Amino acid sequence: MRTLVAYYSHTGNNRYLAKRLARDLKADIEPIRPRLNVFLFLLLSSWLHITFGIRKMEHDVGSYDRVILVGPIWMGNLITPLRSFVKKHGKNIKTLYFTTCCGGGDDEKNDKFGYTGVFRKVEQHAGKPCAGCEAFPIKLVVPEEKQDDDEAMMNARLTDETFKGPIVDRYIAFLSRIQNRS
Repeated sequence: MRTLVAYYSHTGNNRYLAKRLARDLKADIEPIRPRLNVFLFLLLSSWLHITFGIRKMEHDVGSYDRVILVGPIWMGNLITPLRSFVKKHGKNIKTLYFTTCCGGGDDEKNDKFGYTGVFRKVEQHAGKPCAGCEAFPIKLVVPEEKQDDDEAMMNARLTDETFKGPIVDRYIAFLSRIQNRS
């Protein structure tokens, strides 16, 4: 089954997750490049639900059996680069998965800025249900005693050294769901 992992990453956490998925699924990988890649602009446009497009992809998205979209959640929104990707390519995607390394944890998943609402937005923008969505909260790699420390949370990064324990268990389960649906 031909798989493309398309991702946008600001801090590198979602890039790490995308590269790991591409490696484990033997998939092609491609970054999503917004036309204007300025953090404050992307933050504001994501909040206002404005889409200014993305640059041309090197891979033909429609030629893949499944696409795994990877990217962050900002302020409970499907961010502009991801929304642009789905808007541009959604009709050509046969099977879509969405995953995110996000700041909000499982306890906040249904809150205003939680990931559950973003999963619904992905489905709405894609025009069809996703085959699966999964969140990898950064809290899963931060020691429990530092989870109330905003600076520690903001500076936490997915690396080979931090990718262990509960986040690996969740990753293996997500990978298994993708592979078993083939």
